Amino acid sequence: MAATQAKRRKKKKKKANLPLIITLAVLTAVIAVIVTIYIIGRVKYSSRFLPNTYINDINVSEKTVDEVYDLLKHPEDGGSFVIIRQDGTEVEIPFSDVGYKYDTKEKIQELFDRQSAGAWFMGYAGKADYSFTDSSSYDKDKLAAAIDSADWGSTPTKNAEIVKQDDGTYVVNEAVQGDDMDKSVLKDYLMARFAAGSFYVKAEDSGCYIKPTVIGAELEQKCEQLNKVGSLRIVYDFDYTTETLEGERLESMITMDEDKLTITADRDKCMAYIDELAAKYDTYDTERKFHATLQGDIIVPTSDDAKYGWWIYKDATCDKLVEMLENCDIPEGKIKPIYYEQYGYTYTGLPSARTADDDIGDTYCEIDLTAQHFWYYEKGEMKYECDIVSGQTTSQARTTLPGVYKLWNKQTNYRMKATNADGESWDSTCNYWNNVSICGIGMHDTVRRYAFGGNIYKYNGSHGCINMPLNAAKYVYDNVALETPVVMYYKSADKQ
Repeated sequence: MAATQAKRRKKKKKKANLPLIITLAVLTAVIAVIVTIYIIGRVKYSSRFLPNTYINDINVSEKTVDEVYDLLKHPEDGGSFVIIRQDGTEVEIPFSDVGYKYDTKEKIQELFDRQSAGAWFMGYAGKADYSFTDSSSYDKDKLAAAIDSADWGSTPTKNAEIVKQDDGTYVVNEAVQGDDMDKSVLKDYLMARFAAGSFYVKAEDSGCYIKPTVIGAELEQKCEQLNKVGSLRIVYDFDYTTETLEGERLESMITMDEDKLTITADRDKCMAYIDELAAKYDTYDTERKFHATLQGDIIVPTSDDAKYGWWIYKDATCDKLVEMLENCDIPEGKIKPIYYEQYGYTYTGLPSARTADDDIGDTYCEIDLTAQHFWYYEKGEMKYECDIVSGQTTSQARTTLPGVYKLWNKQTNYRMKATNADGESWDSTCNYWNNVSICGIGMHDTVRRYAFGGNIYKYNGSHGCINMPLNAAKYVYDNVALETPVVMYYKSADKQ
């Protein structure tokens, strides 16, 4: 019986422990699950950021360091430094060649290392917010070396130039902006841009390229001048004919320096040509054949007072020729030689009277100083005549000298005031002054005279002028054109 009771007590005890066992079993199972979850979480977050983790305001929860780096890395990281050459091509310097990098990944790794994988579950309790500022670094020496060794082009910079073609003409070759540069200027610029984080730049913005010093537009005029050399033609106008300087004669006067693009004229050769023109066409201070009304064919001598005819100012004309040749600047059409001037008077004759054999023509004033008579011929027809009184022959200072004069100018109510070489002075006024010299000789009225002609001039003559009746002086003033030749002569010895 005692054994039976013992069995009953044991049976009751087992029934009483069953709930505890079950509870312990469940608790054990829960703990096992929790431990398992924890372990799984710990393993998971040992390589990932915890839940609710933000870096620089970006959600990085459950991401690896590499995944976060992909989110936060700089766009250019791992790229190249790109420089645009002036011809538009690119020079690339890989960042890896200069040790360029950001410490972004290191910063992310530091933040990751600060978290505890064992406390991963705490991430669900609240937000974890982090921030960082990364920085870049590179090897300056490597960058400088990369710039030095880069291909910056080999096209040379050239100035514009004038070149002679096979056909003898000249053309302008335009300037070429090549790759010649000041490398130190480029390097300083690129180093500064790289340091500032500018990784796409234009080389020409640095001002490193050496520009041409001569551009085509500066040579166009000179090229045009050089092309004119072969066709230079200078035509001198001598009223009744022309002289043309061209061809071999002209080319012999110039030397062209094709390197310096200059033309030099040989002044001696130019002067020799002008001497030839003067010898052929000058008529100033020359004796002339003339058909006198009373004496027939005579020779009119020269004198210091008679200044009619063409007298080329050789030095000035030569200077002008040299200037035209060296500048290739030839006026269009015909040009006149430069003639001497004195006191505003130009030493020329009457252009319409000029021929190869004569420069008086058929329109002129004629004064026979021996016969003391005046004639005016117009186109060969005698239009007017009168007696005159010329310079008194008792004094060389008063004697009217022979020669060919011309009508320089005219005035009315002209005051004649002067003193001659003998010390004689006069001061009077005429109504019509017809000046025929640059030394004060004129054809004018003299109202104090009542008689003209004969031998009056020998003892009561003028001071060198041609005294005329009032009507005669007025006729000359009204009808005789300026520049008309005025021929004065005495009866020659062989006519006496």
